[in-house]
Formats: sequence, C-alpha cells, structure tokens
Amino acid sequence: MKIAVCFKALADYTRLSPNDWKWDENYFVDTSFVPRIFNCFEESALEMALKLSKKPGDGSELHELTAITVDGQQGDLFLKHLMAVGYDHGIRIQCKKKPDLRFNSLAVSRLISSYITQQGQNLAILGMQGGEGDNGQTGFFVAENLGWPCINRVTRFEMDQGLDSLRVTSRIAGADLVQTVKLPLVLIIGHSLDSPYLRVPNLKQKLNAKKKKATILSDIELKVDTDINKDKILTDLQQHGADRACIFIKGKNAKEQAQILYDQFLKKRLSL
Repeated sequence: MKIAVCFKALADYTRLSPNDWKWDENYFVDTSFVPRIFNCFEESALEMALKLSKKPGDGSELHELTAITVDGQQGDLFLKHLMAVGYDHGIRIQCKKKPDLRFNSLAVSRLISSYITQQGQNLAILGMQGGEGDNGQTGFFVAENLGWPCINRVTRFEMDQGLDSLRVTSRIAGADLVQTVKLPLVLIIGHSLDSPYLRVPNLKQKLNAKKKKATILSDIELKVDTDINKDKILTDLQQHGADRACIFIKGKNAKEQAQILYDQFLKKRLSL
C-alpha cells in the first residue's frame, strides 16, 4: 500500500503577544520569529499512518509512507523529522508565483491530488482542519479530485484482511461508526485519543535522516494552476478577542478562600 499523509506546519500563534498582531498591505502577519508546530489533527494523522505501516510484532515496514506539504523552505525541517521517525519520502510542493493559499483550499487540493495521481498512491490521509484558514474543505476537495470515497472525523483505522481494505472508525453524532472500506480511499482525521501526538526520533534516527533529502516539486511540474478559485478576496483581518471574565475571591487565608469557592461556585454544580 502506498500512503500519502498531508500536513502544513503552522506558526504557534499562542506565542504572539497582542502587540505582534500587525499585518502588512497584503494581510500577512509576521510570524518569522515564532516557533512552528504541527496542527493537532495532522499530527494525529501522521502518527496513525506510522502505526499502520509497521507489521505487528517485528516492527518491519509494511507500507510505503510519503509525507506531503505545500509550503516554503521552512517546511523542510518538518519533513526531516518525519523521515527520521519512519517516513520513506518527504515531498514539499512550492508555487513559483507564491500565491496566497491561506484561503484557497481548492488550489491546495489540486496540488495534492496531482501528486497522488502521478505517484499511484491509494490511501490519502489529511487532518480535519489545517492552515490559517481552517476551512475544513481540503480533504473533501482531494477526494472529489481523485474520485475516491471519503470518510470524515476518523479516530482510528487498521488493516482489515489483506492489503486492499481498511477497518475505519469515525465519530458521528456522538457515536462510533465502524466501516470496512476498500481502497483507494481518503481519510480525514478528527480527534484521536489513540494517537494524539507524533513520536519523537532518537539520536540514531536523526543521524540517519541527515542523509535523506526532501523532494521539491513546483506547481508547474504538477501542471496545476494555483491561480484558480480567485473568487475569495481577503479584504480585512481582525484580532480575535480572547478576554475572559474573572472573579477574584477574597479571604483572610487560603482555607477561607477555598470555602468561599466551594459555597458560591462549586456546591451547586456538584449537587446536580
């Protein structure tokens, strides 16, 4: 099985102070000084694919894993990390004209779909949301472009029998839905309690990964027009207010404050 897992490393916006939220004439916020992280859904997707690729018991490779990102040069560090923990290939797709892809999920999906079609992969895995736009559309567009069935809010998947079908668990309306689906297939990962974090490479794995290089492809090589879907025009940005109401509990000491907290705020809740 040839598996493609798509991700986008993002700036950790929680590290920005209120004074850092300044954007230029193109509505880009300078995040060059902020650490980048994996989106939580895509981090789960990357780890779940690693678990699927190992044979039970002996840890040998069962499938071919490819990590794909549509990003600039800063994405190479994350591809190195993924190749260190077990990914066979790291692919970075970049656009020659450097278009604004933050809210252009259709163009991003075309880039991903074009690569998957060329390489003959039969399982594509994406996070439920990813990127500044958080539109939740990219995975569905990829499935539509490829003409493959798609399952959303996946929490777990495993091989069924042989190499041509998966047993997939998804969370629908508060209940678990388990389906056996034949490949090819697109999986959109939701909240996974089994694989919330991506594993960390050891020193030996990091040293071996230094010999590997990410493959850089352009939109021209993939024959994709990244200027598509220009009906969405960004006209304004606003900083989301994160202020929360706060009540200060007064008391002579910690014991008295704890008693007030219980009597006025917790007692009624605990009695329900």
